[in-house]
Amino acid sequence: MEEKPIMKYFTGKEADLFTFYKIPKELFTNNYFKVISTDAKVLYGLMLDRISLSVKNGWLDDQNRVFIFFSVDDTMELLNCKKNKAIQTIAELDIETGIGLIEKKRQGQGKPTRIYVKNFYMPDEDTIETVSEVGKTNFKRLEIQTSKGLKNQPLEVEKTNPNNTEFNNTEYNKSSYLITSNEKETERSDAMSKMQDYAKLIKDNIEYDTLMEQHPFEKDIIDELYSLIIETMMTKNSEIVIAQSKYPLEMVQSRFLKLGYDHIEYVLTCLKDNTTKVRNIKKYMLAVLFNSTTTVNCYYQQAVNFDMSNA
Repeated sequence: MEEKPIMKYFTGKEADLFTFYKIPKELFTNNYFKVISTDAKVLYGLMLDRISLSVKNGWLDDQNRVFIFFSVDDTMELLNCKKNKAIQTIAELDIETGIGLIEKKRQGQGKPTRIYVKNFYMPDEDTIETVSEVGKTNFKRLEIQTSKGLKNQPLEVEKTNPNNTEFNNTEYNKSSYLITSNEKETERSDAMSKMQDYAKLIKDNIEYDTLMEQHPFEKDIIDELYSLIIETMMTKNSEIVIAQSKYPLEMVQSRFLKLGYDHIEYVLTCLKDNTTKVRNIKKYMLAVLFNSTTTVNCYYQQAVNFDMSNA
């Protein structure tokens, strides 16, 4: 076993000589962000650091918004985790499946996905009310100035009113935007809470920890199956395509809630025994999971019959 290196003490201002990743304190102090994992908070800090590189490279869209390129492989390397864990951590930050701190834009044609890192700052209700009042005050000021007319005013004053109009509209619209943004954040928080509830329920149903102990060489596959179940439970699509057939979302979710330890073992066996080339492994896994609730009993009965006949 290698000996541990002896770390030196910091002296004076030596800490200033090093570079650090910055993680906003808001992610640890704001109740809204407490639902995400520490890994997700660290990943957000890594993505924030990547923004400066994007600015240097001129990676801005037509609306002057900075975007970054941050792949699953990047996440795996920097967080020192496996692919499934990396995907889950990114999902925690995503606007569609998680807290809303990043937004992914696919470019297609083999181009890498753009990632927009969103601002973590969230105004409280008092701030929203204050901004709204400021908007009303500026609006009244504009009405008074406009009612006096512009004909007898100096040139500098004539320029002031258009600026006040623009400023007033900006502040007024900003208050409305903040209120709408707050509602969206609430929706995302509810979605995150829902995902965590499903995660706990599914883990209990399939006896996740026991599966990991009994199948140590198939942990990655179990994780992928588990993630696929959660993804299906959280989808917003009204229908899901399974083996070229469309099924109502409620029906698929109902079956997935019935999945247990035996069903996952059955799926693992199917994956192991299958010798044909699978073009889309995700669709194949989805189909096997979906059908397992109606075929697993027959499968085990057939296996018992086979063993008895060859005893």
